[in-house]
Amino acid sequence: MFSKEVIIKDPHGLHTRIAAMIVNKASELISKYKVNLFIHKPPYKDPLGISMLALISLKVRQNESIIISCREGENGKDGVLELCSYIESHINSNTQSMKEIDAFIEETKIANEQILDNLPIGILVIDTDCNITSINKYALSFLEVKYEEVIGKPVLQFMSSSDLPEILKSGEKHYGLMHYINDKIAMVSRSPIYSGDKIIAAVAVYQDVSDLIGMKELNEKFRKLLETSHDLICFVDEYGDITYINSSYKTYFSLNYDDVVGKNLSDISPKGYRMKALKSKKKLENVLHTKYGVDIVTSVEPIFIDGNFKGVISTSKPINEIKEILSKLEKSEEELKYYKDEFIRHNQLNSSFRDIIGSSGTLKSVLSMCLKASQSTSTVLITGESGTGKELIAKAIHNNSDRKDKPFIKVNSAAIPESLLESELFGYEKGAFTGANKSKPGKFALAHGGTLFLDEIGDMPVSMQVKLLRALQEREIEALGGLKPQKIDVRVIAATNKDLEAMLREESFREDLYYRLNVLSINLPPLRRRQEDISALTEHFINKFNAKLGKSIKGIDIKSLKLLQDYSWPGNVRELENIIERALNLCEGETITEKDLPSYINSIHDHNEDLIKTVDGELLPFEEYEKAIIKAAMEKYKSYNRAGKALGLTHRTISLKCAKYNIQVNNK
Repeated sequence: MFSKEVIIKDPHGLHTRIAAMIVNKASELISKYKVNLFIHKPPYKDPLGISMLALISLKVRQNESIIISCREGENGKDGVLELCSYIESHINSNTQSMKEIDAFIEETKIANEQILDNLPIGILVIDTDCNITSINKYALSFLEVKYEEVIGKPVLQFMSSSDLPEILKSGEKHYGLMHYINDKIAMVSRSPIYSGDKIIAAVAVYQDVSDLIGMKELNEKFRKLLETSHDLICFVDEYGDITYINSSYKTYFSLNYDDVVGKNLSDISPKGYRMKALKSKKKLENVLHTKYGVDIVTSVEPIFIDGNFKGVISTSKPINEIKEILSKLEKSEEELKYYKDEFIRHNQLNSSFRDIIGSSGTLKSVLSMCLKASQSTSTVLITGESGTGKELIAKAIHNNSDRKDKPFIKVNSAAIPESLLESELFGYEKGAFTGANKSKPGKFALAHGGTLFLDEIGDMPVSMQVKLLRALQEREIEALGGLKPQKIDVRVIAATNKDLEAMLREESFREDLYYRLNVLSINLPPLRRRQEDISALTEHFINKFNAKLGKSIKGIDIKSLKLLQDYSWPGNVRELENIIERALNLCEGETITEKDLPSYINSIHDHNEDLIKTVDGELLPFEEYEKAIIKAAMEKYKSYNRAGKALGLTHRTISLKCAKYNIQVNNK
């Protein structure tokens, strides 16, 4: 098999017009080279025959790729290369006028897709190879499958008793048949789809019998859908009488309902496209024309019920709207790109990072790095003070990765005695030591295929660091008492609140292990550097503990919130969570006030009033204030490292300042 990948660069992706161009060219090449050409979209593996239904079903967007392939020899290769060249030269270089028309086509396609997906009936389409090329949300739910699991796959793989393939052979139509699907009773109608006299596909419509009692509600919803649509919609019955126009149709053409509805096309528009479709009973698609002084793109579709012609429906879109939008887009292209990127980034982050509350710039930068880490299999090292949410970040990275359906196993290196840590990580075989009455898999084995989270890695003994390094390098483990090593596929995320670089200098942490873990580094900011997030976090915890404690607290007053924002938060988010839980337990009203907060939070403002001392109204030299601040930090935290973290300085800076100002350190 020969294949070649090509990128679709049209702003609207592989839509109706482009699909038609590719199908026409492919048909020419198939005839020319006497070969069969196929197409698929990564990561879908199963190739489809090149047809309109197949191409549209791939849902290829701008800058996404498709793969053209053939199974024949040199002729097939020439056909693939010529089709790819055609796509590059004729499709990826649209003119402005075609872009405007494509915009209409794309909007119409999106509207149609949304209408189909919102209908409470299942719709499934197969091509001439009996592969599924289109399926809406109702049908997916009915079959209990996902879109990517079925698209391009044989229909009989998911409904072994389906008669839909027989429709392709017989051309018959089936109406109102009962069919059992996944222990549900469905009313099914099936019909072939024609292009001229040739059957090109077959469609099945499924209705859960239990839903039929809601048909009145369905009619009302469908009417609302038509009335709120921006498309200009008109129904004409089989006699040519206009039976319905929606609000958009009346507005854009400045028409009164009674002047149109009930009138015959022969009187209003005898030479129009609706009359043409009414007479031919054939579809007219994306016709560009002018009506009542408005430039529009129109599609007219015949309506058949039980094989009987019942009229036509026309849907139109005004061109002037798109032209105005295009003009605005040209003036603000860079701004649009920025907001689009931010929107995509926001949606991506929300999908797996929704439990991480906050919108500060520092947090957004961290989440952006987390997103990149989730798309990799490299080891990650998460650093940050206690209570900043290192485990939450690790779980979010796992849940947003390809390993999300595999285990997430946590090991707290500080909580397990050194004598048990090896067996906890690598497991042991029966009889490996006294009391080992049966084999036990270790955390590495349990995490196979998934993620192993090594918390408090800075507390791991040096002797275990060597064995951990070997497991990471060799990607294999050996259980205690085991006879042979076991290959593992584990993504490791480590976390610590310690300064590992200082531990390297003290030789209490191995340098080779540090660099093996520190491939992707994420440093979580302390809460005191995320003051703008405190309001959102407070609201989140109030909602959380309202549900947990059966409370109905509405919020926190402004003064109390200001107290929380001014506090230094040595315990970070975990400390804030505990304080809000305490406040909800103590709160007697509907709003948290000062009296519900701990006394050390309440005293912050009193201290702040004396923060800058003066002598006779004059400020002291800066070094006097610096000395007082360093001294206060050392008295509270008792160590260079913790005092430095509280003040946002390095432990080396703190030690030099203590020496400069002769500040004595009392570690007792």
